[in-house]
Amino acid sequence: MSLCIMIVEDEMLLALDLEDILLDAGHTVAGQASDMNEALVLAERCEGRIDVAIMDVNLARGSNGVETAAALRQQWNIPSLFVSGNLDEKTRALAVAWKPIGFVGKPYSEREVLAAIASVTRATV
Repeated sequence: MSLCIMIVEDEMLLALDLEDILLDAGHTVAGQASDMNEALVLAERCEGRIDVAIMDVNLARGSNGVETAAALRQQWNIPSLFVSGNLDEKTRALAVAWKPIGFVGKPYSEREVLAAIASVTRATV
């Protein structure tokens, strides 16, 4: 099952790598955002028809991935998959409140990302 996925990552090379992984796996990429404002604009433009957001914790312009994940979950019920090098226990505890689909540390493997995304597919079938 193909999913529509938003990438929220401020490092362009990582965002492009994630996009390639997702497209090769047959998913649709709704777009990329580098900060909270861009992510909210993208979700609004897609009218919430996004299945999951791949979310970094530290975003551009001082925005925070956990706060962005909270806004996406509250406004459009979009769950997040946190893919970050900053997944300490405090961050995980804050993120868990917004029911993420999982956590993948950086550096990540294609297999790890796709396995976490597959959990969304299994949950919707």
